[in-house]
Amino acid sequence: MFDLLLPIAGVWINLGAVACVGLLIGFVSGLFGVGGGFLMTPILIFLGLPPSIAIATGSAQLVASAAFSTTVAARQRMIDLKLSAFLVGGALTGTFIGIGIFNLLSRIGSLDVVIGVSYVVLLGIVGGLMLKESVSSIRKDKHSTDQAPVENSIQRWISDLKLKYYFPRVDLSISLVPLIVISILIGTVGTILGVGGGFMFVPALIYFFGLSTRSAVVASQVQILITMVAATLLHAIFNHAIDVVLAMPLIFGGVFGSYLGTLAGRVVNGASFRLALALLILLVAARFLISLIFAAIQVREAVEPIHVSLSALPAWENWIAIQATSNSTLYGLSTAAAAIFFGYLGARLFGRV
Repeated sequence: MFDLLLPIAGVWINLGAVACVGLLIGFVSGLFGVGGGFLMTPILIFLGLPPSIAIATGSAQLVASAAFSTTVAARQRMIDLKLSAFLVGGALTGTFIGIGIFNLLSRIGSLDVVIGVSYVVLLGIVGGLMLKESVSSIRKDKHSTDQAPVENSIQRWISDLKLKYYFPRVDLSISLVPLIVISILIGTVGTILGVGGGFMFVPALIYFFGLSTRSAVVASQVQILITMVAATLLHAIFNHAIDVVLAMPLIFGGVFGSYLGTLAGRVVNGASFRLALALLILLVAARFLISLIFAAIQVREAVEPIHVSLSALPAWENWIAIQATSNSTLYGLSTAAAAIFFGYLGARLFGRV
């Protein structure tokens, strides 16, 4: 029941299972403010979707979740427009770089391996550092719901750099050079891995620049919204890898999940917040490491690219497949616009959270 042959991905998928994935990712996004792409892409791959489709289509779901969270933050007047502008500018630059690298890796057939190794390394490092700091904070009985972590040596070094700019909403003066460089790097990596970059942005803003937990979450959501709109459009135009039939249940589940996650986030203090996120990140890294080990010890035949005959599809899916290739720009814009609309509508319907 609810099994459907996806017109772009070319695989059978259970729409109920996809909606549950969207619900889980939305919850993670609302609770942690990290987009949830670092969890969604692996799950979609584990469900049998080609990595390129999982990464590209996942960007549309990230747009919906980020639109929901950004709308809520805007209504609560929590967005620092100046800080968001610098983060978005750097991340957009990284997005264009990332799309180029993504296309190159796809052409040479190295995308799967690079994704797996990158997830293990990046998630392992970020999760390990967050775990160490959050456990230390909890042991010191810090109960504030929105405290920044204890100042560290990297933060002190960055704070001594020149070209500082004062951001009134977060009440901090931050050197623009490391802020923009880190934004570009995260935007690049986030686009290649289809993760939005939130799981890297939030820790970076907290540990490198001293932002409070909630301020880092809001800033992360704004840049995820803008950069994932760009990534969705670019993937549709250059890769034809956006499957809107897969995207819609992810979007609907993600919007409601974001609402539940936002409610849960109100009762989680800063240190516990970072501990839970660290454990989740490490769990995903471990899952990828296990997959890489099994792939290394087993001889696997090369998988041929999936080509689905249009005659095998229902008429409405046939039409979608044609639009994805013949009107890719409009197709990408429509997908991104739908994600923004449902994210915004969800925030309006669920009211103030």
